[in-house]
Amino acid sequence: MKKLVLTLCAAAIGLIGLPAIAQEHAAGEDMAKPSKPSTKAEKDAARAQRRASGKSIAKSDEGRLEDNPVPAAKKKATAEEKAAAKANRKAVGAAAAKSDSGRLEEGEGAPVKK
Repeated sequence: MKKLVLTLCAAAIGLIGLPAIAQEHAAGEDMAKPSKPSTKAEKDAARAQRRASGKSIAKSDEGRLEDNPVPAAKKKATAEEKAAAKANRKAVGAAAAKSDSGRLEEGEGAPVKK
């Protein structure tokens, strides 16, 4: 029993231990040198530079794929126009209901009339 436990422990160390040791990094070996943290002034200067370059790109319209980047201004509909459109939709709907348009014939998926 002791030999079995020792064998299993040795196998576990071999399977788990070697990859863990292989992942360790020696100083300056294959990792980048840690950089010093930037100061608040450096961060603010970089932010201002990014904003300035972004504004210049936006003004020059670089990178746009569509022809008209700004949609045309839409005028709001007046109450009279809305009422006229609603009346027109009601009239069209009433005419369609009277003519029985849009109904499926028997055999096309409509319920069978009894």
